[in-house]
Amino acid sequence: MDTRGFTMVELLIVTGVAFSLWGGLALITTDAGNRVWSRADTQMATMSSAQLALGRLTEDLRAASLAAPVTCQPGDIRFTRSSDGTAMRYQLNAATGALTRTEAGVSRVVASNLSALTFPTCTNGLVQVTLTTRVAPVNRTPATYTLNSSVRIRNP
Repeated sequence: MDTRGFTMVELLIVTGVAFSLWGGLALITTDAGNRVWSRADTQMATMSSAQLALGRLTEDLRAASLAAPVTCQPGDIRFTRSSDGTAMRYQLNAATGALTRTEAGVSRVVASNLSALTFPTCTNGLVQVTLTTRVAPVNRTPATYTLNSSVRIRNP
């Protein structure tokens, strides 16, 4: 009997072990990729929402009137639109992280996952807006991102 080489059973066992190791490696790699994608997707959604809200706020501020006072407090700004005299308000709910836009008594959430809305400058028609977001992925340290904008109110 010739003892050189491998039997069919030995080859099947080695092939099965090799495919099991490859399958486990592929599963681990896929799971890690899904977690990275999920974290990045959450971060991008939060940043996109905050950028849209900041854009809307600055657009509304550009339409504000200097004839009526612009009232700025941390988490809250009130002003009047010059074109039609509509009262506008942006308010951050610190407990929920939701930024609400109120126009003519109708409120609507424009962004979520925010941690701060501040106005470093709010005088002489110049309003600087700082919007801070928070992204808290599961089992990760929360990250914060800050967006800034300056608006000069020119409407009488």
